[in-house]
Amino acid sequence: MKRILKILIISTVLIVCISSTDKTSNNSNKTDFAQTIDNYLKTKLIEPTVIFNNDGREAFTLLQYKISWKLLEKGIEISINGTKIKTSDKVTLNSVWAKGVDSVNFANFIQQVKLYENDSLIGFVLTNSPCTGLACGVNFQLIYDLKSKKQSYFGRFRTGFEFELYNLNSDNRPDYISKTFYGRNIQEIDTTEFVMYSQTENGTFKEFSTKNQKRFWFKHIYSEFHADLKNEGFEEKWIEKINKNGR
Repeated sequence: MKRILKILIISTVLIVCISSTDKTSNNSNKTDFAQTIDNYLKTKLIEPTVIFNNDGREAFTLLQYKISWKLLEKGIEISINGTKIKTSDKVTLNSVWAKGVDSVNFANFIQQVKLYENDSLIGFVLTNSPCTGLACGVNFQLIYDLKSKKQSYFGRFRTGFEFELYNLNSDNRPDYISKTFYGRNIQEIDTTEFVMYSQTENGTFKEFSTKNQKRFWFKHIYSEFHADLKNEGFEEKWIEKINKNGR
């Protein structure tokens, strides 16, 4: 009897171990596309000269640039060495949520500023504070060209608050990647689309295109509710292949 029990115990342990090994093996074969995207973008990142995280100040100096801002009835007014920018009538270049652009006049606070001295650019992250509900996931990015004084506006919803510039195609012009959130479908799957914008000769940013392709993008399909990556997906029509393991 003791021998039979011993055999049963050993068999049970072996089955559990095999089952665990199979699950680990299956999960290890799945790609964490969020990490893939993050690793790729880190190799293209342009490092800012100065980063300022606003602690509530309405006036500050970044190197030789004096920056201040104030609330308007709608939006804010930003002053950079005396040049004034009003966000009241501005809209985003990109679609923020599905197919819709957004009005920047919703922003009432400068959360972060990055100065790129070599590229003569300043990047702003604009938010609404205090926020409630879905509004807490909304933010805007302003790229200001210090030479031409041109402005480019982008927006995000539920896709992070960071501001970054990239060197994506080695053309000596900085690039920006917009993010569009396409919402959660009935299977609770989210999709974020990334689109490449590049600086033009007059200092503004526009969707990058070539003779052979009008738009460069990649999409990340994912679910916040499944940690095993079973709903992860990736599609790309980019300037180079990001997903090295893809077909």
